[in-house]
Amino acid sequence: MKNQESVTAWCAWPGESVGAAPTLLIVGPVEDNCGRDPIFDRFPWQAHRVRNCLEVALHLLDNHPCIVVCERDLADCDWKDVLEIAVSLPNPPPVIVTSRLADDYLWAEVLNLGGYDVLAKPLDKQEVSRVLNLAWGHWANQAYPAEHPKSTPLRRGDLAKCSVA
Repeated sequence: MKNQESVTAWCAWPGESVGAAPTLLIVGPVEDNCGRDPIFDRFPWQAHRVRNCLEVALHLLDNHPCIVVCERDLADCDWKDVLEIAVSLPNPPPVIVTSRLADDYLWAEVLNLGGYDVLAKPLDKQEVSRVLNLAWGHWANQAYPAEHPKSTPLRRGDLAKCSVA
C-alpha cells in the first residue's frame, strides 16, 4: 500500500463558491524536477505556468490569480519586475519568490520591496503548503475587506486536510 502524506490546503475563501479552485501563477522554472510530478499539481489549486515577463503581464491582467510564485531570476526579467507588475493591479496577489540561494539578504529584500515570502529550493511540500495557505489568507483578507472589517486570524476549522500521494 502506498504511503500517503497529508498536506493542508484551504478549501474555501470569502466571496468565492465552494469547490472553486483558487489560481496560482507560476513564473519561470520554479520546479526543478523536469516536469515529473510537479509539486504545485499536488494541491487543489489551479496552476498556470508562464515563462517570461510579457506572459506575466498578460496573465495577470486577464486571469487575476490569487498568488504569484516566481523564480528569482528569469530569462528576460527578475522577480522585482514581476512584483512591480503584480502590485500595479487593483487587488494585487502576494508574490512568493523561489531560489536555490534563499538567504537572509534575499528574504529581507523581498519583504522590504513588498513581496510576500521566499521559498528555498528544492521545494518542500509542507513548506509550500504552509506559505501558500498563509498567502491565500492574506489575499482573501485584502480582496474582501467588507467581509473582514477586522482582520481575524485563520482558525483550524478554516482549513481542510487534503490527501496527497
